[in-house]
Amino acid sequence: MASSLTPSNFQIKIKEEHIVKGIKTLNETYFTIGNVTNVDRRIVTIPPTTSIDLINVNGVDPGAGTFPSSSMKYVRISNLDTSTSLAVSFTSSNDDRWSMECLPTSSLMFSSPNVTGSEFAGTFTDDITNVALYSLSSSLDVEYVVVNA
Repeated sequence: MASSLTPSNFQIKIKEEHIVKGIKTLNETYFTIGNVTNVDRRIVTIPPTTSIDLINVNGVDPGAGTFPSSSMKYVRISNLDTSTSLAVSFTSSNDDRWSMECLPTSSLMFSSPNVTGSEFAGTFTDDITNVALYSLSSSLDVEYVVVNA
């Protein structure tokens, strides 16, 4: 059966506004991802001091929580908690691992699964294959968006 879904555009707007010494600065960045075929968005609750696999990117075919790396164009992970930090851990196709702290009410974003596990030498030799989340103390809510095109 042929798909009746028509690929569409996904628009992202990042707005930064601040006042320093009475001077207001506003920065807005826009970008559009074309030919979008899938957007996955949900809110998950991470139990206290527990790790969960949020996104698996090591498959060719999409499935529950699994996305083909070749089509991943945008990911946002937002810590919705107001007091507890979130640890976001990444694993690459070369089994390299790294983690980042996502402070309360903040977000991490990336627009490609391409990474390298060493000093950059002109190419990205690996892909992100897994994104896991860990609550550092109490349970917390996390929102994520994955866009495929």
